[in-house]
Amino acid sequence: MASAPSRTTTVKTVNNKTGITTSTSTVRSGNSVSVTKTTTIGAPKTVSPASSSVSSPSKASGTALAERWITGPNDSGWTMCGPVAIANHLLDATGVQASNADMERLYRAAGAIGDSGAPVEFFLAAACTTGLAGCRLASYRRTLAEDEPGVLLLAIGGLPDLHAAARTRDGEVVLWGAGVRLAEWDAFIIGAWSLTWQEG
Repeated sequence: MASAPSRTTTVKTVNNKTGITTSTSTVRSGNSVSVTKTTTIGAPKTVSPASSSVSSPSKASGTALAERWITGPNDSGWTMCGPVAIANHLLDATGVQASNADMERLYRAAGAIGDSGAPVEFFLAAACTTGLAGCRLASYRRTLAEDEPGVLLLAIGGLPDLHAAARTRDGEVVLWGAGVRLAEWDAFIIGAWSLTWQEG
Protein backbone atom coordinates (compact mmCIF):
# COMPACT_ATOMS: atom_id res chain seq x y z
CA MET A 1 0.00 0.00 0.00
CA ALA A 2 1.48 3.33 -1.09
CA SER A 3 1.82 6.05 1.49
CA ALA A 4 0.04 9.38 1.00
CA PRO A 5 2.24 12.03 -0.61
CA SER A 6 3.51 14.78 1.66
CA ARG A 7 2.46 18.37 1.10
CA THR A 8 4.37 21.45 2.29
CA THR A 9 2.81 24.91 2.66
CA THR A 10 4.99 27.92 3.49
CA VAL A 11 3.73 31.37 4.48
CA LYS A 12 6.24 34.24 4.65
CA THR A 13 5.72 37.72 6.08
CA VAL A 14 8.32 40.38 5.29
CA ASN A 15 8.58 43.70 7.13
CA ASN A 16 10.41 45.95 4.64
CA LYS A 17 10.89 48.63 7.30
CA THR A 18 12.92 46.40 9.61
CA GLY A 19 14.10 43.57 7.34
CA ILE A 20 12.49 40.94 9.61
CA THR A 21 11.04 37.93 7.78
CA THR A 22 8.84 35.41 9.57
CA SER A 23 8.17 32.08 7.89
CA THR A 24 5.79 29.27 8.86
CA SER A 25 6.14 25.92 7.04
CA THR A 26 3.50 23.22 7.48
CA VAL A 27 4.29 19.69 6.28
CA ARG A 28 1.38 17.23 6.01
CA SER A 29 2.20 13.57 5.43
CA GLY A 30 -0.62 11.10 5.97
CA ASN A 31 -2.02 11.74 9.45
CA SER A 32 1.02 13.64 10.73
CA VAL A 33 1.45 17.41 10.62
CA SER A 34 4.62 19.29 11.55
CA VAL A 35 4.95 23.07 11.76
CA THR A 36 8.26 24.94 11.63
CA LYS A 37 8.50 28.65 12.39
CA THR A 38 11.60 30.71 11.57
CA THR A 39 12.53 34.37 11.93
CA THR A 40 15.33 35.93 9.92
CA ILE A 41 16.68 39.45 10.09
CA GLY A 42 17.95 41.01 6.88
CA ALA A 43 18.68 44.53 5.74
CA PRO A 44 15.66 46.84 5.71
CA LYS A 45 14.71 48.29 2.33
CA THR A 46 15.42 51.97 1.82
CA VAL A 47 12.28 54.01 1.33
CA SER A 48 12.41 57.43 -0.31
CA PRO A 49 11.05 60.23 1.85
CA ALA A 50 7.64 61.59 0.88
CA SER A 51 8.80 65.21 0.99
CA SER A 52 12.00 67.01 0.07
CA SER A 53 12.66 68.18 3.64
CA VAL A 54 15.17 66.06 5.54
CA SER A 55 15.61 66.23 9.30
CA SER A 56 19.03 65.61 10.81
CA PRO A 57 19.44 63.29 13.80
CA SER A 58 19.94 65.02 17.13
CA LYS A 59 23.53 65.27 18.29
CA ALA A 60 25.03 65.47 21.72
CA SER A 61 26.99 68.65 22.36
CA GLY A 62 30.54 68.34 21.05
CA THR A 63 30.07 64.80 19.69
CA ALA A 64 29.54 63.30 16.27
CA LEU A 65 27.02 60.49 16.24
CA ALA A 66 27.33 57.68 13.74
CA GLU A 67 25.23 57.94 10.58
CA ARG A 68 23.52 54.69 11.53
CA TRP A 69 22.84 53.01 14.83
CA ILE A 70 24.99 50.07 15.89
CA THR A 71 23.81 46.63 14.80
CA GLY A 72 26.76 44.79 16.37
CA PRO A 73 27.98 41.23 15.82
CA ASN A 74 24.50 39.69 15.73
CA ASP A 75 25.26 37.80 12.53
CA SER A 76 27.58 35.46 14.45
CA GLY A 77 24.53 33.63 15.82
CA TRP A 78 25.07 34.85 19.39
CA THR A 79 22.35 36.49 21.41
CA MET A 80 24.03 39.90 21.34
CA CYS A 81 21.04 42.22 21.70
CA GLY A 82 21.93 43.12 25.32
CA PRO A 83 25.41 44.48 24.56
CA VAL A 84 24.15 46.11 21.35
CA ALA A 85 21.36 47.90 23.28
CA ILE A 86 23.87 49.18 25.86
CA ALA A 87 26.25 50.25 23.06
CA ASN A 88 23.47 52.22 21.34
CA HIS A 89 22.58 53.91 24.64
CA LEU A 90 26.26 54.82 25.09
CA LEU A 91 26.32 56.23 21.54
CA ASP A 92 23.17 58.28 22.14
CA ALA A 93 24.28 59.56 25.57
CA THR A 94 27.97 60.28 24.89
CA GLY A 95 28.70 59.97 21.16
CA VAL A 96 31.16 57.11 21.84
CA GLN A 97 30.76 54.23 19.39
CA ALA A 98 31.58 50.72 20.62
CA SER A 99 33.17 48.22 18.25
CA ASN A 100 32.02 44.64 17.72
CA ALA A 101 35.02 43.51 19.80
CA ASP A 102 33.93 45.84 22.65
CA MET A 103 30.46 44.31 22.63
CA GLU A 104 31.82 40.76 22.48
CA ARG A 105 34.01 41.50 25.53
CA LEU A 106 30.95 42.83 27.40
CA TYR A 107 29.03 39.69 26.38
CA ARG A 108 31.72 37.44 27.89
CA ALA A 109 32.16 39.66 30.98
CA ALA A 110 28.44 39.13 31.72
CA GLY A 111 29.06 35.36 31.79
CA ALA A 112 27.53 34.61 28.39
CA ILE A 113 29.16 31.83 26.37
CA GLY A 114 28.46 31.05 22.71
CA ASP A 115 24.78 31.66 22.07
CA SER A 116 23.74 31.28 25.73
CA GLY A 117 22.84 34.94 26.23
CA ALA A 118 22.37 36.46 29.70
CA PRO A 119 19.82 38.59 31.57
CA VAL A 120 19.93 42.35 30.87
CA GLU A 121 21.02 43.02 34.47
CA PHE A 122 24.15 40.88 33.94
CA PHE A 123 25.20 43.01 30.96
CA LEU A 124 24.52 46.23 32.89
CA ALA A 125 26.54 44.99 35.88
CA ALA A 126 29.41 44.04 33.55
CA ALA A 127 29.31 47.52 31.96
CA CYS A 128 29.68 48.97 35.49
CA THR A 129 32.58 46.66 36.32
CA THR A 130 34.55 46.35 33.08
CA GLY A 131 33.15 49.23 31.03
CA LEU A 132 32.38 49.46 27.32
CA ALA A 133 34.48 51.17 24.64
CA GLY A 134 36.63 52.89 27.26
CA CYS A 135 33.59 54.22 29.17
CA ARG A 136 32.15 52.93 32.41
CA LEU A 137 28.50 52.72 33.34
CA ALA A 138 28.24 54.75 36.57
CA SER A 139 24.81 53.44 37.58
CA TYR A 140 21.63 51.81 36.37
CA ARG A 141 18.22 51.37 37.92
CA ARG A 142 14.97 49.65 37.04
CA THR A 143 12.37 52.22 36.03
CA LEU A 144 8.66 52.32 35.30
CA ALA A 145 9.01 55.38 33.08
CA GLU A 146 8.57 53.79 29.67
CA ASP A 147 9.49 57.01 27.87
CA GLU A 148 12.79 57.48 29.72
CA PRO A 149 16.04 56.94 27.75
CA GLY A 150 17.73 53.67 28.64
CA VAL A 151 17.48 49.97 27.83
CA LEU A 152 14.22 48.11 27.26
CA LEU A 153 13.49 44.38 27.32
CA LEU A 154 10.76 43.72 24.76
CA ALA A 155 8.44 40.96 23.67
CA ILE A 156 7.95 41.61 19.94
CA GLY A 157 5.17 39.97 17.96
CA GLY A 158 6.55 37.41 15.52
CA LEU A 159 9.82 36.89 17.42
CA PRO A 160 10.16 33.74 19.55
CA ASP A 161 12.54 35.30 22.12
CA LEU A 162 12.68 38.51 24.13
CA HIS A 163 14.75 41.34 22.65
CA ALA A 164 16.77 44.13 24.29
CA ALA A 165 16.89 47.57 22.67
CA ALA A 166 18.02 51.09 23.51
CA ARG A 167 15.52 53.93 23.90
CA THR A 168 17.10 57.19 22.75
CA ARG A 169 16.73 60.72 24.10
CA ASP A 170 14.18 61.57 21.40
CA GLY A 171 11.97 58.62 22.36
CA GLU A 172 12.86 56.28 19.52
CA VAL A 173 13.76 52.63 20.09
CA VAL A 174 16.75 51.26 18.16
CA LEU A 175 15.78 47.96 16.53
CA TRP A 176 18.33 46.30 14.23
CA GLY A 177 20.07 49.54 13.32
CA ALA A 178 16.93 51.66 12.83
CA GLY A 179 15.30 54.16 15.17
CA VAL A 180 11.55 53.44 15.33
CA ARG A 181 8.55 54.51 17.38
CA LEU A 182 7.57 51.58 19.57
CA ALA A 183 3.87 52.40 19.23
CA GLU A 184 4.12 51.32 15.57
CA TRP A 185 5.21 47.80 16.57
CA ASP A 186 3.44 44.80 18.03
CA ALA A 187 5.68 44.99 21.11
CA PHE A 188 5.26 44.78 24.87
CA ILE A 189 7.78 46.25 27.35
CA ILE A 190 8.85 43.57 29.85
CA GLY A 191 11.43 45.71 31.69
CA ALA A 192 13.09 49.14 31.50
CA TRP A 193 16.36 50.46 32.95
CA SER A 194 17.71 54.00 33.22
CA LEU A 195 21.49 54.28 32.65
CA THR A 196 24.03 56.91 33.70
CA TRP A 197 27.54 56.91 32.19
CA GLN A 198 30.58 58.08 34.14
CA GLU A 199 31.97 61.39 32.95
CA GLY A 200 35.61 61.79 32.06
